[in-house]
Amino acid sequence: MTMQQSHYKSNYELKSLARVQTSQHMGILAGSLLLKLLISFMSVNLITALIPTRTTTGYILNYIMTVLLQIAVCVLSVGAAFIFLKTACNMPAAIGDLFCGFQQDLVKILKIGTVIAIINSICMIPLDIASIQYSDMINSVPLLQFSRTESILDNYELLEAYNIFYSATLKFYLIMLVCTVVSTILTLPFFPAFYMVLDFPNLSAGEILKKCFEVMNGNKIRLFMLYLSFVPSFLLSILTCGISLIWVIPYMSMAETNFYLDLMSVRNKSVACQ
Repeated sequence: MTMQQSHYKSNYELKSLARVQTSQHMGILAGSLLLKLLISFMSVNLITALIPTRTTTGYILNYIMTVLLQIAVCVLSVGAAFIFLKTACNMPAAIGDLFCGFQQDLVKILKIGTVIAIINSICMIPLDIASIQYSDMINSVPLLQFSRTESILDNYELLEAYNIFYSATLKFYLIMLVCTVVSTILTLPFFPAFYMVLDFPNLSAGEILKKCFEVMNGNKIRLFMLYLSFVPSFLLSILTCGISLIWVIPYMSMAETNFYLDLMSVRNKSVACQ
């Protein structure tokens, strides 16, 4: 395994290649991801509008529908993978390729999406609870309800309210960070799944998931380090109010695609040499 690992491209090489590819095909890459995000965002808003979360029953139904939406969006994830694969292989891609998943085995895609969505949903339960608590706290602390004519004591109360607000905000984002990291780690073995749906159309959902575990054996840390290398870019995007994410997200997705192609290339060479 050690000798095999030395044949893989470094994350620096993968990112350098992805940087060039993203620059050359920014329109289709960013456009496809933005369209996918827009469809997901509109669907979530529709669910929220139709199923309010003011009651326990409403919250549970909303949660179930959101999970089902995550599963359905996996069909678009297959399309996005197709666009990035075509771009990485110097093939022309079109925005319509985003919907190519509907031409594949939908049942197979939804089965794979269900496994990934359930893992993500379980990992995000603490964040969902924290989100409710945070929202209740925001509604209960009258941060801006103090008039200028009130006493000094009220100013101290205002300062205390702000301290509560910032402490709760820090706690919320810390929980978000932990949940995201845990979810990322647990879903690392399934990273190649949507690419493999395209590359191995004759395999069943179970066979694809099994193959994912096989090819990711010994490579999960490499992929995790690739993700970590993008953290500075995401942090810097704060300075641009998130505008730079239009570049960063396609860039990272392109690096993921190159990671997959390199992974399969080395594996195929190893099999051929046996």
